[in-house]
Amino acid sequence: MPGEVLVLDDEEKLRKLLARIIALKGFVVTEAGNIKTARKATEKDEPDVILCDVKLPHGNGIDFIREVKRKYPMVEIILLTAYGNIPDGKQAMKNGAFDYITKGDDNGKIIPPLNRAMEKAGLQKNWLTCNNRSEKNLVLKASSVVQRLLKKRLSWQKR
Repeated sequence: MPGEVLVLDDEEKLRKLLARIIALKGFVVTEAGNIKTARKATEKDEPDVILCDVKLPHGNGIDFIREVKRKYPMVEIILLTAYGNIPDGKQAMKNGAFDYITKGDDNGKIIPPLNRAMEKAGLQKNWLTCNNRSEKNLVLKASSVVQRLLKKRLSWQKR
């Protein structure tokens, strides 16, 4: 089953372009133009990954991360911004973002981090469904990248 991605961006042309690029890679894509619509879409059908703009009407993506992670801890969130800055990036990661990417001319650059986020989300869900410890060890050993990410996440949560 292909992964599910929610694209949250108030710029309709960019949102539709990203949705099309992502759909062409085989993902199921849902679109939202604001946080309220994104909440409804997430409640209706929990995505694996949310691709989220930072600056949105009636809120921002950095705060939205915290909200999503409280309700849906297995959902991975990649933030997109036209105004990349270090403090926002740092706060996004502390809030639980998978990645923080500056928007640019090459919209295809979103695919590699999206694939990594999708892999992590899938492994986390598999982890929850494992019946015993030996199966969980197999899941962790399956991907050294995800293993490093999980260790990094645990160290952030301890702060």
